[in-house]
Amino acid sequence: MKVVDDDRVITTKRAQVRQILERRIREELHAGDALESERELVGQLGVSRVTIRQAIADLVEAGLLEKTQGKGTFVTGPRINSRLHLMSFSREMRARGLKPRTQVLSAAEEPASEEVAERLRIAPGDQVVRLERLRTADGTPMAHEVGWYPSALFPGLLQHNLAAVYDLMVERYGLDATHGEQSVSAEAADMDSARILGIARRAPLLVQERLTFADQTPVEFSLSRYRADRYRIHSTLLPRAQARAEDAAEHPTMGS
Repeated sequence: MKVVDDDRVITTKRAQVRQILERRIREELHAGDALESERELVGQLGVSRVTIRQAIADLVEAGLLEKTQGKGTFVTGPRINSRLHLMSFSREMRARGLKPRTQVLSAAEEPASEEVAERLRIAPGDQVVRLERLRTADGTPMAHEVGWYPSALFPGLLQHNLAAVYDLMVERYGLDATHGEQSVSAEAADMDSARILGIARRAPLLVQERLTFADQTPVEFSLSRYRADRYRIHSTLLPRAQARAEDAAEHPTMGS
């Protein structure tokens, strides 16, 4: 397919190439597929390499393509707009029409560090299960998660399928995750996170720190590193009067 070179065509060659590639991405390619090399595209479309590079840059900026140093240009996976609420990753992905998958990278029992013990309200050195998982959506790596669970609450946890822990809590242990506290910060990917998530070192990550409760009992402390190019956090800003009313309901003052 050649780019039209006609004075009657008012769109630039760059725009034409961008449209051709975008149509190919949407109709012929899938997430993770490699785009042809610049040299191949020059031969196919009959335009300069500069024009090809400009069109690809436009599609990278639009989030349809991503460039990996030394490997090439690839079709991106889904981008998730997540609300700040307590929902398992798998359910959230299915709610968006995506196919979730969880890969357990490691699972072992260990003594709780001071930080983990403080969060879970147990004594340092008490046994916890440390669970490390990779989360994907439609085959695209989305998040690297590490969670800690008190062994006293979940005896024999390592003997079960650890892909869906929240479901397991209810079905096997009678503990329902009722609410949580979480914060989100940003950091650059280190070599380990970059390898696991298939991104460049120092690529931006969203780091979610969560403490999950079953009623008043802490049942999970977790750190999740999400790819910032695939994940966005969405929240609703309430009117000040409504926010104050809801805050007062959640944190009532002691009356006489």
